[in-house]
Amino acid sequence: MDAVKAVLSPVTIGGVPLRNRVVVPGHTTNFGHANLPTRRHVDYHRERARGGVGLIVTEAVRVHPTSAGRHISLGSFDDSSIPAFAEVAQAVQAEGAKIFAQIMHAGRQANGDATRTVAWSASPLRWTSGAQVPRAMGRRDLDTVVDAFGAAATRMTRAGLDGLEVHLGHGHLLQQFLSPVTNQRDDEYGGSLGNRMRLSRRVLETVRSATDLPVGIRISADEFLPGGLDVAQMIEIVGLLREEFPLAYVHVSHSAYHGSWSLSTQMADMSFGHAPFRHHAAAFRRALPGLPVIAVCRLDTLPEAAELVADGDADLVALARPHIADPHLVRKVAEGRPDEVRNCLACNQGCIARVEQSLPISCVVNPEVGAEGEWAAHRERAATAPARRVLVVGGGPAGLEAALSARRAGHTVTLFEADDRLGGQLRTAARVGGR
Repeated sequence: MDAVKAVLSPVTIGGVPLRNRVVVPGHTTNFGHANLPTRRHVDYHRERARGGVGLIVTEAVRVHPTSAGRHISLGSFDDSSIPAFAEVAQAVQAEGAKIFAQIMHAGRQANGDATRTVAWSASPLRWTSGAQVPRAMGRRDLDTVVDAFGAAATRMTRAGLDGLEVHLGHGHLLQQFLSPVTNQRDDEYGGSLGNRMRLSRRVLETVRSATDLPVGIRISADEFLPGGLDVAQMIEIVGLLREEFPLAYVHVSHSAYHGSWSLSTQMADMSFGHAPFRHHAAAFRRALPGLPVIAVCRLDTLPEAAELVADGDADLVALARPHIADPHLVRKVAEGRPDEVRNCLACNQGCIARVEQSLPISCVVNPEVGAEGEWAAHRERAATAPARRVLVVGGGPAGLEAALSARRAGHTVTLFEADDRLGGQLRTAARVGGR
């Protein structure tokens, strides 16, 4: 209980006061249209802010069309994007939470098919065997990207967001320049650590000059690639950046977007177990005292995540999939109702699996994901509907959920199940090893 009190205590990062230390980190939803936020984004983030979280970080906001990849991703390519982002920010802030925009360029992962542009990277190395070979960026390309980061930062400021998170991790463009695996240049942007950091430094300098908002960074502590960046190297990089820029925080993730085991760790599934990478955040907190550290990945429940704060391994904890599964998990725990939280299974079926198919995210335990507004309207209609007698046949997951939903709507429910135990096929699935 003391650990939960610690994670629910207020904190200030970059001058921005947060009501607690719980974060919804940036995660792709595929709710966009023409690379802009939609009503689904507004409703989705409002619900999680209403659920009590302290900070929401938007999914990656691409800073240039060469990073768009697909029209369902988010981007800020000109000033016409400002009103859509402002609507999301206002919805979150009205519920008492703060919102930061994560700005990034995907680099070689943005294959350019949607925008008919070539993929950009530090060197002409594809990220997986079937991907396009990216173009090694020239000086004009580099200047274009740096300017685009500054312009996006200005737009997010005008949209009324509370802060920014510059994405230096997950094998995206800035990490492609930082890593000796992906950066094989022989000019002033390659070779030595100082040269490989040059683009990140230019981006942070431009962002800082473009806005007064606090700026944090998201990094990959370990690429999990032979010859790639590891924890020691990333601590050195973040330490050097911290000396030059007033970083609001470091958000410690891991992996590279690479067609190997590395990518599979990014959203670690149920086979990994709880908090498999908490040691990364702890290493940064020990090495860089005074710099707020956000931990992330498979922090399955709030009480378990709270242990990282209580143990001094992190200052804040980021729970993405748990907030997809239950947007009100913070409020339920704070009110002493942790047993009512609908927990994430780390099955990855409705979230990242659908993202990789260019489909909007869903969730196998939360049917409201992406349709929060529609469900709210349905509940209003159900509240005035006459009570009925409902018969549900079958006590598997679907039947049980139907029975519960009908009962919560005020109906009298009878459930028939032929077996002597409830659960249906879920009982069979639960017997499989590792689940």
